[in-house]
Amino acid sequence: MNQRFLIDYDNPDAGIGHSMGIINRALKIAARNNLDFAYAEDQLMKSTQDSLRWKIKQGLRTLRGKKRDESHNIGNDLNRMLNPKNLLVSREEIEKRIQVGELRLIPLPAFEIHIPSNEQDDDDIYKSLDRFIQSHPESNIVFKIGNNRFGDYEYQSTRDWFIKAYAKARKQHPIALTYKPTKLNVALHIRRGDLLPGRQFSDLSDRMLPDAWYLKLLEIIQDSVHQPLALHIFSEGRDGQYHSEDGVPFSWKDHFKDAKLEVTEYIDTSFMDTFHHLLYADVLIGSKSGMSHLAGMLGEQIKVMPQMWHSYRGASKTLQLGSHITEAEISAVTEHLAQNLVT
Repeated sequence: MNQRFLIDYDNPDAGIGHSMGIINRALKIAARNNLDFAYAEDQLMKSTQDSLRWKIKQGLRTLRGKKRDESHNIGNDLNRMLNPKNLLVSREEIEKRIQVGELRLIPLPAFEIHIPSNEQDDDDIYKSLDRFIQSHPESNIVFKIGNNRFGDYEYQSTRDWFIKAYAKARKQHPIALTYKPTKLNVALHIRRGDLLPGRQFSDLSDRMLPDAWYLKLLEIIQDSVHQPLALHIFSEGRDGQYHSEDGVPFSWKDHFKDAKLEVTEYIDTSFMDTFHHLLYADVLIGSKSGMSHLAGMLGEQIKVMPQMWHSYRGASKTLQLGSHITEAEISAVTEHLAQNLVT
């Protein structure tokens, strides 16, 4: 029985991408060194705007003359998404064994994982940690990751673990799909929300792709696909309404009212419902976001994704495009659809 463990307490109150990167990092370290990753639910618990703890924290910021932060409003959704507690060793049990002297705790040395990670070499990134862990070959050891806020956003080696965890969690807590099997369901994840003008992270507005980018891709799909289409627009808006990258209200349903396709807008829907639909669309058109990246990595559908600061190594049926679609990329999208669509 393996008596060598890994624990971690790093839990920045961040979005999907950053939060999953922290867990991915621990899974990689454990797998590379034959350790059991010991997990507790509080490692993926996040704030919600209605929680008392969040309100107190923001009240204190106001008293210090600082602007209130916006909550990602995730709450316990990441635990519901993967249910890692049912798959991993209990951190609480390991902590008890440390307290009674049954296990010895060894802090890991500090390390860094830099963004962009597109060219990341895991053997290089984890070399010093691997060497340190291997220098302590004895049993009854618990290695502890320091609170360094560096996540790992490359999922090639851990993809199967996440896919199996998600599938097992859905058996216990299923999510209904609204897609119609008689249509080709195209999901667009359009990042807006806290990047819109006047919102907390508007200084990162260059992460928003313009509506024109998505409209061009839909034009290509309409020209390439000869079967009934259903468009599903997923985005965070303002006051329950979709807004363009300029902060102007826009209706996808009105835009396509004369086209022969079904259009549904899902604005400010829950993370779980949104992610599940992104994962199981027939075609996913993504955004520069951690949620899109994770759905693109784990899904088996046809994917057209913007190039971003993390790679899609290990993903299937994935085509990456620049922020401005060129003539060459138009041809590449058409070919990508033709190669992967089952008609």
